[in-house]
Amino acid sequence: MKSIVFFCPTSTWGGVEKNIKLRIEFLLDMNYEVHLVLLKGLFQKEFDFKHKNFNLHQVSSRGGDLNLVVVSRYVKLLKKIKPEIVFSALKKDWWLVSLSAYLAGIIKTILYLGISRKISKSIKYYLLFKQLRPEILVNSHSLKKRICAQNNWIPPHKVKVIYNGFQLPALPKSDDTLRLRKQFNIPKDVNLVGCAGRFSAQKGFDQLVSIASLTAPNIHFAHVGSGPLEDEIKSQVLQSPYKNRIHFLGTFKYTDMNQFYSVLDCFLLCSRREGMANVLNEAMSFGIPCISTKVDGSTELLEGGKLGILVEINDVINMAKFITDLCENRIKFASEELRNHIDENYSLRQMIRSTVEFFEA
Repeated sequence: MKSIVFFCPTSTWGGVEKNIKLRIEFLLDMNYEVHLVLLKGLFQKEFDFKHKNFNLHQVSSRGGDLNLVVVSRYVKLLKKIKPEIVFSALKKDWWLVSLSAYLAGIIKTILYLGISRKISKSIKYYLLFKQLRPEILVNSHSLKKRICAQNNWIPPHKVKVIYNGFQLPALPKSDDTLRLRKQFNIPKDVNLVGCAGRFSAQKGFDQLVSIASLTAPNIHFAHVGSGPLEDEIKSQVLQSPYKNRIHFLGTFKYTDMNQFYSVLDCFLLCSRREGMANVLNEAMSFGIPCISTKVDGSTELLEGGKLGILVEINDVINMAKFITDLCENRIKFASEELRNHIDENYSLRQMIRSTVEFFEA
């Protein structure tokens, strides 16, 4: 039985953590022995697989770049498990996990990067990629291109692209859509623009008031998520004339997100930085037309504007313009074509196959 250790000592829940959960699920189904390292007291319920081959390990702190106590603990753990693969889910842990795996004699170490982040040209990263020689897993070709262009000591053959995988959902019936709008207290006769993600500067939700000010009164916005800037952004909305058109629905379980997508007329990704945003893929899997900023992954996913609308980062004027064009049917995208695109190029089965091939190479 092959074994793998995932290091994910995270204090926040987002796309990376969902991605790790999904990978663990199908690896357990394929009879892998899976170990997961989490911060003590955080997200145990989310990763409660109740599977005989799953083992959870909790740590009180993640350490810094060179915390000898944490390195010693990780080396001891890895020598005991003797996994074929070590997987570091968070960039801030790359150095610590890679060093521990190297000292424990683990041959294959994989570092995950699901969002555009700068890899500095420091001695730390030079030693990491020149001496410890891990591999990097990313979720878009544009992100791979950016990494290799920024750091000439990272060879392209050490960076693997595997798209995040999605399963096509069943489309809702019109009666269900009306019922859900009523449940969310959203008028049935308005056009609804969806957006989802953490309240952070990266996601760009501080722009919602400006976007709403440039659209008609019959265009409303619905947001799902939480985050560090939640109070600040909600206060900004409540103090604006558009507070009745911007709806905050709170956090949803992953399994309940289908309800959210089913009530939307279009979807907006206003991020300032991404790798490839899961929410954009999910919206397209429902056949929902999308508008996205030109962040890593989106140009790739929307095929340069063929399957969605692309705007410059922070360009609220064009975000509002194209939202209006979609809501007034001046621009149209075939729902079935969007769904087929996800099924043919970003399916869960492709992700599973590519991941297993990469892990076992």
